[in-house]
Amino acid sequence: MVQAYKGPHQYNDKTVGDWNSNAIGIYYCGYPSNNSLSVLYVGKGVGDAGIRGRLLDHLRDDYWPDATHFGYCVCSTAKEAEDFEASEINRLQPKYNKQGK
Repeated sequence: MVQAYKGPHQYNDKTVGDWNSNAIGIYYCGYPSNNSLSVLYVGKGVGDAGIRGRLLDHLRDDYWPDATHFGYCVCSTAKEAEDFEASEINRLQPKYNKQGK
């Protein structure tokens, strides 16, 4: 079951690094706009480090310099996260996601 959206949170090394979670699910990177998050990228974190690990990878590689915040939804299974990621990319059409994923 996909849990409710949580966020937005500051997208920086301290916030993500201090987050004590290995939850799997999807995450949204973007910036605040009109009391919500303008999404630039949607991704999934399904490995051992979960969402937190993927966000730390992206921060190390300095992806999306215009992203200042992130939010996420925890999923029950990797398959659920994969399906939800695809539907969210299709729905939101984020700037940094590749088309046809």
